[in-house]
Amino acid sequence: MVVLALLMSIAVPGFQDFIRQSRRDDGRHLLLLNAHRLQRCFTLEGVYNGSCVTRSDSKEGYYTLSSTITATTFTLTALPVAGSSQAKDSNCQSFVYDQTGRRTATGADPGTCWR
Repeated sequence: MVVLALLMSIAVPGFQDFIRQSRRDDGRHLLLLNAHRLQRCFTLEGVYNGSCVTRSDSKEGYYTLSSTITATTFTLTALPVAGSSQAKDSNCQSFVYDQTGRRTATGADPGTCWR
């Protein structure tokens, strides 16, 4: 019984980290979907337009969108929903994407967030 408890104490946190990493795709997809729409609107209208943003929540519901949009620039940020498992992802707390295609992130290990 002690051996089983020890194995579980090692395996469960690692599994939870794996799940959080896989759910990051939900936030990245939210940003890329909206960035694509904004770029298309810019091509057609000559300006970025906030009405081109199609989703404010990610498909799986783990992230919400925050945006700053002007006529010539945009910055999109995917933030984890409070209370969701992604809110506990200290390595990648948020994802950011702008009109130049620059991808950044915040957290303890932001260099791994867009992988």
